[in-house]
Amino acid sequence: MATQQIKWFPSSSPNIIAYEILKSDTGIDGEYTLHAQVLHQIPGNNWNATGGYFFFNDEEIIYRYYRLRVLDRYGNTAMDEAPTPFKAGNDPVIAPTLYFAALTEHTGGQNNLTYVTEGGTPIHEATIRVYKKIDYDLRNLSKVVGTTLTTPSGTWANPIFVEPGETYTIVYHKVNEYGPNTVEITI
Repeated sequence: MATQQIKWFPSSSPNIIAYEILKSDTGIDGEYTLHAQVLHQIPGNNWNATGGYFFFNDEEIIYRYYRLRVLDRYGNTAMDEAPTPFKAGNDPVIAPTLYFAALTEHTGGQNNLTYVTEGGTPIHEATIRVYKKIDYDLRNLSKVVGTTLTTPSGTWANPIFVEPGETYTIVYHKVNEYGPNTVEITI
C-alpha cells in the first residue's frame, strides 16, 4: 500500500505532550475526526532529526485533508491556525501554539478596535503597536508585542498574537495626521 507523509515543526510552548492528527475525507471544511496521536518526543519514532520536524505516515488518499491539535500536560489544547488544513506531502507547517490568542479589530466586540475618526471615517495605513500594559506604562517601548497596519476600512491587516490573562495597551498612530491614540484591553 502506498503511503503519504504529513510534517510539522514542533511547538515551542512548554509542557507539550502530544499532537493529535485529525482527518477529513470530505473536503477542507470537514468534519474532522481523530485519526492518530504522535507523542512529542525528540528524538522519537516520528521525529526527523535532519529536517527538525515531526512526521506521520498515512495511507495514500489524495483527497484527504488533515488538521493538527496540540495537547499539553494540563489538558489544554490548541488547533492549527492555518486558514485551510494542510494536505499530505506538505512542507513542514508550524505547529499551533498554546497560550496565545489572536488580537484583532473584533476583540471585545464587532469592530471594537477598528481605527476611525471621531466622525466614524476609517483611518487607512495607521500603525498599530501592541504592548503589555506594564511595559507601556514604564515606557519600555522596545518591548512591542506586535505591529500591524490598518486597512482602508480601519480594520487590522493582520492579527497580533497575545497571551491571555494580560492587559495590553494598543497604540494607533498615523504620523502627522492622527494619534497617537491608546486603548487598554485585557485578554
